Amino acid sequence: MKISVIGAGNLGLAMAAHLALANNDVTLWNRSAENIASLKTSKTIQATGKISGNARLAEVTDDIEVALANPDIILVATPAIAHRDLAILFGRHMQNDCIIVLNPGRTCGAIEFNHYYSLQNNPITPEIAETQTVMHTCRKLAPDKVNILALKDSIYLAGLGDMSNSELVAGLPEVIRDHFTPADSMIQTSIGNVGMILHCTPLLLNSGWTENPNFSYKYYTDSITPHIGSFIEELDRERLEVAEALGYIVLSTKDWFHRSYHTPYVEGETLYDVISRTDVYHDIDAPNTLHHRYILEDVPYGLVPLEKLGNLMGVDTSYTSLIIDLASKLLRIDFRATGRNLKGINLQSVYSALLRQHK
Repeated sequence: MKISVIGAGNLGLAMAAHLALANNDVTLWNRSAENIASLKTSKTIQATGKISGNARLAEVTDDIEVALANPDIILVATPAIAHRDLAILFGRHMQNDCIIVLNPGRTCGAIEFNHYYSLQNNPITPEIAETQTVMHTCRKLAPDKVNILALKDSIYLAGLGDMSNSELVAGLPEVIRDHFTPADSMIQTSIGNVGMILHCTPLLLNSGWTENPNFSYKYYTDSITPHIGSFIEELDRERLEVAEALGYIVLSTKDWFHRSYHTPYVEGETLYDVISRTDVYHDIDAPNTLHHRYILEDVPYGLVPLEKLGNLMGVDTSYTSLIIDLASKLLRIDFRATGRNLKGINLQSVYSALLRQHK
């Protein structure tokens, strides 16, 4: 299969390597040529961990025309902050119909992507879809090296176009297909976004340790204490209530761990308990700055649209609002103004996309 992977960060390297090692024709695109200079020369990614080997790529480029030259599928592996610009770029340069999958969409990613793509008036109408979360738990070790710690299972996928979600899953490259499952609706991918639950709060509430140049810590096992875990569960409850107000039940973050990582279930467990028993999370280092995607992506592209939908549906989102306020004040960025606030997007189209049943 001819595949274009967009973005050469953690996930982009992992996805490109995984697909190339399965003998797919993989083009890796990155906006910044500097970050892929060595890869342009070698065209080889060194993968270690759950997927290992020297993965030979067909092409490495910063030219969007090359990346969009008749792929069977495009897998967007950038942070959500890039989705709007990519939608405009794709809208101006898209050459053929294919599937575009945002890995992941975060909250309302496919809806926003489709909106800005459509504004470019390109007659090509690709199938735009999003996943609930990333497939690879991974870390980029060098510009051409990635460590893949784990592969998630049962990842929801939902789209906006004529294809059913089952057809979209069937259209994925064979080597990754079994890790995905068709969502009942986009609520399961957008409101099912657990990254905004797990990433923002622990980093913000450990900001002193994060910015201490003489200190490092493990992100999940050190920063999520019993009390912080309880706070996160309240934040998660608001997410579940927004989904319920829209007519769907989505998995709690606790249940997501059981589904994605097969963490054993224990009666009466807390989120803190579940994370403590999820081995793959034990060795993940915390960021050493607040200017990190855990804040810069998950607050404006996760919590901000969640709060907006909650307000529209009459759901109390006071915990969500508190974290947005804290992040905005600490970083001196108005995340409600800069983030995915759904302004300019017809709200009826948002509701229609979220509620659309096309499994």
